[in-house]
Amino acid sequence: MTTTPHQKNAVSFEKATARLEQIVEKLDAPDTPLEQMISLVEEGLALIRSSKEILHNAELRIRVLEAPDTDTKEESLPQEDEGFSLQ
Repeated sequence: MTTTPHQKNAVSFEKATARLEQIVEKLDAPDTPLEQMISLVEEGLALIRSSKEILHNAELRIRVLEAPDTDTKEESLPQEDEGFSLQ
């Protein structure tokens, strides 16, 4: 299995999860400045998107392994919303 340049630069799911935990701790801290909080939210959202993509690709790979004789297409997976809102 070869890796693409995007995959080489991508953060692993485990590292993303660990960083998200750090971000949540900083956001919960009462002394975190507003500008830093905004930057942390931006970083967190990027990590969430990346993690969702990793999970989506893993699910596709598992589906192919479970049913090698059928054509598994990406469109067959249910699409979910981001699950995060600033409202």
